[in-house]
Parts: sequence; C-alpha cells; structure tokens
Amino acid sequence: MTARNFKVMAHRGEGWWALEVTGDDLPYPAYTQARRLDQADGIVRDLLALRFGTTEDAVGQIKIVPVLDAALADEVSKTRHAREQAERLRADASAQTRRTARHLKEQGMAQRASAPCSASRIKP
Repeated sequence: MTARNFKVMAHRGEGWWALEVTGDDLPYPAYTQARRLDQADGIVRDLLALRFGTTEDAVGQIKIVPVLDAALADEVSKTRHAREQAERLRADASAQTRRTARHLKEQGMAQRASAPCSASRIKP
C-alpha cells in the first residue's frame, strides 16, 4: 500500500489553531483543532483514523502550513532570512578560524601557543 500525503492549513483563532486537512484520496476536507501547532500532527493522524479509517502505515507526510496575516508572514520571513544569514556568517567564521590556526601552526607556533591567539592579541 502506498502512503498517502496530507496538507493541513492551520488558521489561528482565539487560543486555538483551526486545522483544515486535505490530501490524497480524501473525498472532502476534514476539520479539527489544536491548542499548539506541535500537537497538530498527532491530532490529524487521529482524525484520519477515526473519520476515514486510515491506518498508520497508510499515512505518509503530513505538511502543516500555518496561515499568517501579511505583516506577521513578512516578519517571519525576515527572521528566517536573518537566521540563515547568521548561520552562514558563523560557518564562515569557523572556517576562517581553522585556516588561521593552520597558518599559525605553519609559522611554527605550537597548537597550545596559537589557541589563545585572537585577532585582538595578534600584532602584525
């Protein structure tokens, strides 16, 4: 049996997320709710089992899509972009640190001697 995939559109209400479930071979959308988005997957699986008799092995991916207003969606997008940019900078800094440590070692400095070397301590 091929696993079926489902999409959940999550709309925020007063203290709840309203969940609209659509997916492969569902004859019509199904609706349920969750207090927190991290609970949505399990609640949707229960709904599929109870309402449609879907077995656990028949459920493939459940993609949960929070529906946000334009201002909040823009803020989330900017935050995601800033975090990705920060991660790239962190990775670049780590690579630069490794290169610098290797160059210090090539100049004859012992690893212990080069470890406390920071840019502020090294004089050209």
